[in-house]
Amino acid sequence: MTKHLIDILNGKRLRNSEAELIEPLIELASKNKVLLQLLIDLGVEGFLREWQEKALRETVRTVEMLSKSLSGHDYVFFKLVKPVSYVPADIDVLVKLEEVGEIIRKIVGLGYEVVVKDPLFHNPRQEGGDN
Repeated sequence: MTKHLIDILNGKRLRNSEAELIEPLIELASKNKVLLQLLIDLGVEGFLREWQEKALRETVRTVEMLSKSLSGHDYVFFKLVKPVSYVPADIDVLVKLEEVGEIIRKIVGLGYEVVVKDPLFHNPRQEGGDN
């Protein structure tokens, strides 16, 4: 099934005889955060695509809001490159270590949650430091 998904994302058309693959492909694409791209490539319209497009618009709006809030700080938004034009809804922000506390307060103040999953993240508070 993964090969079919990759083929479609690379421009291969789904044959009429493969119509039964659409639901499993949607499930697989969802797990791999490429659902909107699959729906676009398959020409699927309707609620699911509208919901995915709305989520993308919300992500763009959030990045705009974060950019305004973090004005004056050194930061960068980044995404890993995937073989699609769509970017998932999570927003990754790299910041200078000495600005982490202030930036976290700003992001949380906007109502967002900060989640650090990078095992290389160094938190001086965990070691009894001041920051």
